[in-house]
Amino acid sequence: MNSTKKILITFFICFATTHTLANTLVSSVTNNSYEDVRDNLVDAIEEKALNISKIYHASDMLNRTKDSISNAKEIYHQAEIIEFCSASISHQLVLANHLNISACPFKIALYTLSNNSKQTHLVYTKLKPLDQQSEAPTIKANKLIQSLIENVTW
Repeated sequence: MNSTKKILITFFICFATTHTLANTLVSSVTNNSYEDVRDNLVDAIEEKALNISKIYHASDMLNRTKDSISNAKEIYHQAEIIEFCSASISHQLVLANHLNISACPFKIALYTLSNNSKQTHLVYTKLKPLDQQSEAPTIKANKLIQSLIENVTW
C-alpha cells in the first residue's frame, strides 16, 4: 500500500472517530454532602437492578501523584467515578450498531472541589447517536443517567 493511501486511511479513521468523541458533558451541583450524594447514587443505581462495575477513586490517585507532576495542585477534595451498566440498554445499543460497544459502561463522576467542599458536583457524558438506528437506545441511556442524577440532586 502506498503512503498516500495510508495517509488517507488514517485521516478517514481519525475523522470517523471524532463523531463518537464529540459528546456533551452535563453537570449538576447540589448542596447535599458528598457522602449523601454518593450513597444515594449507589442506591439509585442498585434499585434499578443495574450492575456497578467499578468505582474509581479519582481524587486519591490525583492527590497521590500531584507532587510528581509539574504545576499540579489539589483540585478535588473528594472525587469518584462510578461505572455501571444496563444489560437491556447495552444490548439495544449494540444491536443498533456494533460500534456502540464503547458507550457502556455508563459513568457518572461526583466530586467536591478543594476550595468548596460544601457543594457536590455530578457530571456525565451525554451520548450522541452514531446513526439513525442508535437514536432510540441512546435516548434511553441518556434518560436513565439523567434520572439517576435527578434522584440524588433533589
